[in-house]
Amino acid sequence: MFMEMLLTGYLANSQSIPSSWSLNTYHSIQLVLKMKYLIFVFTALCCITAITTSSGNRCEAAETEVQRTKHRIDTHIHLYDTRRNIEITWPPENDKILYQPHLPDEYSKLAKAAGVTGVVVVEASLRYPDNRWVLDLVEDDDFYVGLVGNIDVTGKDFKKKLTAQKEDSRFVGIRPRNRDSIDFTDKRVLRNLKILADSNLTMDYLTNGGGIDGLKIIEEVARKIPHLKIVVNHCLGYNFDGEAPSDDWISMVKQLASHPNVSCKISGLYQRSTEQPAPKQIAYYQDVLSIIWDSFGTDRIVYGSNWPVTKHSGSYQSYVDLVDQFISSKGQEARENYYWRNASKIYNLGIK
Repeated sequence: MFMEMLLTGYLANSQSIPSSWSLNTYHSIQLVLKMKYLIFVFTALCCITAITTSSGNRCEAAETEVQRTKHRIDTHIHLYDTRRNIEITWPPENDKILYQPHLPDEYSKLAKAAGVTGVVVVEASLRYPDNRWVLDLVEDDDFYVGLVGNIDVTGKDFKKKLTAQKEDSRFVGIRPRNRDSIDFTDKRVLRNLKILADSNLTMDYLTNGGGIDGLKIIEEVARKIPHLKIVVNHCLGYNFDGEAPSDDWISMVKQLASHPNVSCKISGLYQRSTEQPAPKQIAYYQDVLSIIWDSFGTDRIVYGSNWPVTKHSGSYQSYVDLVDQFISSKGQEARENYYWRNASKIYNLGIK
């Protein structure tokens, strides 16, 4: 092939005719060889292009390859024991999946297998003494790095109770929940939340299914107490239905996110799905998550599972796989922020 190439190149460009050839013969041979020469050059160029493209794709794939994050902090699980001789205020007794003991041994095995390195428990009980019960439950286990407790923000003794709880460095904030709805415009409530902010502790906010009105409530709190760190739970309480959110909801999210003291916990996707069991394809949630990403950015989104509520739709690993489909598309830096850096900053965990 190499010799033919040289001959082709020579004759295709030669201006002299061998004495034994007629003019027509020469022109015919020259035309054929020119065609072969051009075909050879074209084929060679195609091969080079293919090799270059393939190498480029391999390099691009290497650059976007998902790597294990330094830490993975689950900032939203619940621990409780339905066998205790007390009033169980959550979960409801008719929930056969959730109304049974959910304790550290079970969770730790599932979470560590999925790459979790630390946990923040969120207290779901309405009983103030249960803050201490959870802290004592995990007292000797450094896998459990924090507790978001529950102290009645309408109470006159809020400061006293908060002072007692924050003596334990693992107490990182509260998620206000009462039997009745809380009026977040009430002067005492706002005064107590300012005490929380002055203590450099965080407020988790639950607005499941609250829609735009639920976001307006916490947006007003964020505006009135700009140094209060607020984490809105479960994708802002949105009811995922596989459809794009309304323009009014998007506008409200952007208004809420304009306050730098507000973050969003991308958690509870299984729970917030209107379809049950919840879909495990990220496309079902993508439109809403994209709005959250565009509004809050890489520095104000936090990972949480909402275990054991995840059991209604799948395994713990399946939930991690679901959210990782979304965050991995944003690059490794975003993954590090989402899975641990932001949580460490917001909850004062000191993880580096």
